[in-house]
Amino acid sequence: MNHPVRAEAVSNSFDYTPARRLPGFVLDPVRCTARELGLSIVRSSRAVVLSLPSGTLLAVTRTGDFDDDAIRAIVHGAGQLYLDVSDGTDLSDFARDVRQLVVSRACAACPDLPTCCAAYEPAPRSFFAEDEALLRAELAVLRGRLLDVGAGRMPYRDALDDAIRAGEVEYFALDPDPDVEAAARAEGSPIRFLAGEVEDLAWDGPLLDAAFAIRSLNHFRDLDAAFGRLRDLLRPDGTLLLVESLALPLVRGKRHAERAHRDAVGGFQHVRNWSSHDVLAFLGDRYPFAVELHRPVARDSCDQWFLRLRRT
Repeated sequence: MNHPVRAEAVSNSFDYTPARRLPGFVLDPVRCTARELGLSIVRSSRAVVLSLPSGTLLAVTRTGDFDDDAIRAIVHGAGQLYLDVSDGTDLSDFARDVRQLVVSRACAACPDLPTCCAAYEPAPRSFFAEDEALLRAELAVLRGRLLDVGAGRMPYRDALDDAIRAGEVEYFALDPDPDVEAAARAEGSPIRFLAGEVEDLAWDGPLLDAAFAIRSLNHFRDLDAAFGRLRDLLRPDGTLLLVESLALPLVRGKRHAERAHRDAVGGFQHVRNWSSHDVLAFLGDRYPFAVELHRPVARDSCDQWFLRLRRT
């Protein structure tokens, strides 16, 4: 599989909006209403059935940013769909602003599932909370000289605060936004800041023990340059932790969707929406990284994947 390493900015989300209610809809592998409505042979995920406490309805997406294959891989294959319950247009708190939907238990047992649009119901538990715990656990065990690539506001730094204070971690934060450094310095943070992007990072210190990119890989402008630089910066047996998300499919009312698009700021910021499998295919045997942990996006996870690699 060949992937471009450079790309133009792309969308990282798309909307489903309700089309009509489906009163009396029956979810059952034997006598499902989807067959009567012709939804069991849709072969696309541009239409989905939503089985919610408020009732059952059909929702559709008319996005032009993603083709049918990409939509089906995300929504139907990986089982990712989210109900936007935010008051505004900025999803600043994922745990608060969205509710995850999953393929219904009845659909999972149905022989029509490979072609059906499928019905989605509220997730039985918070997969996002489980992922947050996994991410913090992965970070908490890191020691030595660490590089946070695309640090942003460093929302997970507290997982390492005790180790930083004990002198067990030397934390370097890399980000192109000067406001990131200013905000942390104002709070007296014991972090060493590096301005810029990983592709151009100048480094004259000892090799790193670990580097991590938390939801920043899809912002790398040149993957060849980025992974080449990380390869050169990490010591043998050093750790590279990558955590990233697929494109986010959101169920929104039509007015909410229009307002969100109208008020969106910053434009398209991603240059790709790669899965963990895409990353591994890209790395191949061209880069000296061995896989220690691979947790792809699946129907029993939220929309982010994990890769922990070892510099060989």
